[in-house]
Amino acid sequence: MKKVYISGPMSQLERSEYLARFAKAESILMQRGYRVVNPCKFLFCRWQWLYRLVGYAAVLCYDLWQISRCDYIYLLPDWRESRGAKIESFFAWHMGIYRLSEKESKEINLKMAKWIANREGGEVPKPTHVLTPERKRK
Repeated sequence: MKKVYISGPMSQLERSEYLARFAKAESILMQRGYRVVNPCKFLFCRWQWLYRLVGYAAVLCYDLWQISRCDYIYLLPDWRESRGAKIESFFAWHMGIYRLSEKESKEINLKMAKWIANREGGEVPKPTHVLTPERKRK
């Protein structure tokens, strides 16, 4: 089973809002058959005093370490508005970790879906919820 890390904005949003967004993404990904790494469940996120104690840089390093242990990174909508999510995406891109993002307005690209299925050794996913990989920059 492939492992995916969820990345998206947190610090600009209300706690309840980002918890709900990450939980929704987690349930969608779990339905798709992924093992999900949700950073909202890390101790730094649950215990705000611990986050303040260790600081942003230490938490980001821990997040990057978690990403390095995953097969994919799932980018939530408006991830580009988050400094941390941009760093996580950049890190994943350079590590060769495949990036997934939510694109509700477009149909799944079947050629890309077949490529993913061959890479994973499985079947072409059914487009119940559209997940499309982002293009890697050259």
